[in-house]
Amino acid sequence: MRTVLTIILVLIMCIVISGCTQQPVTSPTVVTPASTPATGSALAVLSNSNPNAVIALDPGVILVSFHTSGAEKMNVDFGNAAGIQGIRGGWDMGSSFSTNAPFDGSLAFCVPQKDQWIMNITGTGGWTAEVTSLKPSSVLKVPVNLSGSGTQVTPFFYLEKGQYFFQRNETGLSSPQYYLWYANGSYVMDANNTFVQPGFGMDSPHPFLVIDIPESGTYFVSTLSRNNPGNWSASIFPVPPLPHMGPGPMITQWTGTPLPG
Repeated sequence: MRTVLTIILVLIMCIVISGCTQQPVTSPTVVTPASTPATGSALAVLSNSNPNAVIALDPGVILVSFHTSGAEKMNVDFGNAAGIQGIRGGWDMGSSFSTNAPFDGSLAFCVPQKDQWIMNITGTGGWTAEVTSLKPSSVLKVPVNLSGSGTQVTPFFYLEKGQYFFQRNETGLSSPQYYLWYANGSYVMDANNTFVQPGFGMDSPHPFLVIDIPESGTYFVSTLSRNNPGNWSASIFPVPPLPHMGPGPMITQWTGTPLPG
């Protein structure tokens, strides 16, 4: 029995470390603002000379595609009037990051209800931004490789209910923070509803984690990075089923020569 367990553990480590799972035959998906699946015409166009917009939106997800002209600090705030005023039941969301060179990136925001929504962006240098709807126009299938630079939103992909490896090639402070979303704009939380999956810590050394997908459907990932630009790559692939464990060898009654003494 101990030998069988040892073999199973070796197989799993081979899968994780050596990449023994079947890899996609297509080339990795390069995540750029042009390939992010925004749909429809621009809902708003902003810049450092026009940093505010009021937009009438239905429930869904919006994409903010932005360009900075150099190294600067950026703040992107999104909410309805009630949330910005601090009224209970309102919505107010935002992201802050810095760029160290000219950079093209993107952010996603959930629109939970039909309302007038306010977008405000501030930066310490020149920048432009465009707001569009984010809807699945094409959907990738796992196993999938995702790669990009800095703070960005990936294309959509389909996951069956179950467990998957979320593997990244950068760890610690060189890795962006990864956030897994449902296509409707909700975060995919862990089983205890305490963190957004995959849940790598700020300076986590782990190259991979196992994520739990509670239902089959369409998903996407957003990254928030310390390095903008700064290359990153990650893969999502199913956890293979364990080999079937049948009954162990039958242990019969001892019939050998009695031990001395």
